[in-house]
Amino acid sequence: MALSCGGSCLKCLVFFFNAIVFLGGIVISAFGIYMLVQAKQSAGSVSVTLPAFITAFGLLIFLLGFLGCFGACYENRCMLKLFAVIVGVLLVAEIVCGIILLVYRHSFVDMVGKEMQNIIKSLSNSSNLEVEKTKEALDKLQSELKCCGGVNASDWTTVPASCCTNGRQKCTNPYPTGCAQAMYEYIKTYSLAFGLIILILCLIQVGAIICAVCLAKKINEYEKV
Repeated sequence: MALSCGGSCLKCLVFFFNAIVFLGGIVISAFGIYMLVQAKQSAGSVSVTLPAFITAFGLLIFLLGFLGCFGACYENRCMLKLFAVIVGVLLVAEIVCGIILLVYRHSFVDMVGKEMQNIIKSLSNSSNLEVEKTKEALDKLQSELKCCGGVNASDWTTVPASCCTNGRQKCTNPYPTGCAQAMYEYIKTYSLAFGLIILILCLIQVGAIICAVCLAKKINEYEKV
């Protein structure tokens, strides 16, 4: 089907955008899989939720990119409309998640702190291999963020060396900040950059919806001629 000059430009624009989305989905999925492997090696099943979510999200983006590219290449109105609807739903979901995170951001420290306390308490009820992997992950977290425990050092029966600057086995002067608070502060440091990335992604999604709908309309008009 030979579209008009405007229709052809729109088709190229939709294809170009979705090619980027397609490749982005591959990158996100690969990153999620890498995180999953690392989480499995370091902390058993403790920290696989986020990597699994990132992998699933990457696969969804990958499929969306494929759907958009296919619809643009073959000038398929149904696929373009389906693409626009799915991206629209995804956009609404992102906005809702953003609002929820904004509203409950102050509960982050409490929730993560309690979860870490439960993990530390459960170490005595796990097998030796699970204990070592979990301790290794917690030691890495505490050393890198310069924190101790979920809420504070009292979460530990015996304070580990990773809670001290000198890294000595007998830690008498542990870091005063809990890891939940340290994680919150770390996220806050990059919140502006993260927010800008999300805003740009949302604007791209809006542009993609408009382009896909306009292209589907152009194809429909051409078919009627």
